[in-house]
Amino acid sequence: MTNLKDIESRHISVLLHELVDSININNDKKNIIVDCTLWMWWHASKIIEKMNKWDTFIWFDADIINLELAEKRLKEVNKENKVEIILINSNFINLKEELTKRGIDKITWIYYDLWLSSLHLDEAERWFSFMLEWPLDMRLDKTKWKTAADIVNGYTQAELREIFMKYWEEPWSNKISAKIVEERRKNKFKTTTNLSEIIPGWPKTKSRIFQAIRIEVNQELKAIEKSLEDAIKLLEKKWKIFVISFHSLEDRITKHIFKKETKDCICTDLICSCGHKKSLKVLTKKPIIPTDEEIKENPRSRSAKARCAEKII
Repeated sequence: MTNLKDIESRHISVLLHELVDSININNDKKNIIVDCTLWMWWHASKIIEKMNKWDTFIWFDADIINLELAEKRLKEVNKENKVEIILINSNFINLKEELTKRGIDKITWIYYDLWLSSLHLDEAERWFSFMLEWPLDMRLDKTKWKTAADIVNGYTQAELREIFMKYWEEPWSNKISAKIVEERRKNKFKTTTNLSEIIPGWPKTKSRIFQAIRIEVNQELKAIEKSLEDAIKLLEKKWKIFVISFHSLEDRITKHIFKKETKDCICTDLICSCGHKKSLKVLTKKPIIPTDEEIKENPRSRSAKARCAEKII
């Protein structure tokens, strides 16, 4: 059985104080706060401590094991049922649909932490890293059928090369995709070690290839784009969205969507025909990044960037 104290000692939330400090709780009305990527509950537990007894905290996670562990931890934080807590076992791409099912059409604050927790990276049975040998899976949501093995064994050389270039601009994309196709003719890839052993170069290259496959398995970038657009529509006026990303493409999507929502017109016609109205004010001209002290304490935080925006209509 997974030990909570052991997990807490290994997982360190990134930009914890920056995120929690950005939340202003309204004492005159019900706050509905949504955590779209619960992971390991530290952000959530600190936020719940700030909330009023009539407020609602909603958390999403596609990983049922994460949710079950977090539920145990948050029961300790929310001992007297101070806050209504709603647990949703679903990918945040279904944000709007899942909230609609529960009769919620407006929220007051929402945030995303778009990276795997240390639990995913350190626990062998979770199948996300190349450092140990385990099945080639990489699904966050185990109810989905497509695994990393399906991609590695089934995609054409051109399709493999495309995801390695699109997600990481990996300079060895051609050579690695060709090597995968060559090797799978002899034996299908079944484990992380099978794949890792045929990837040449430094560990950084292996990491990029594994991350590209994980992004493809979970359709992460499409999910981010749809969810952010839905989140902005759900936000009440004067309330905020906060996004922590670790991948340049995640940050680029966030920056692009935030920028688009600061404009009244997003079409290219001489006379506007799109009818788009700006809905956001960006509060972070430059992304928030970890301090040197945080990076020293938690090296995995070094690539983190956070952006925050406020709904204005």
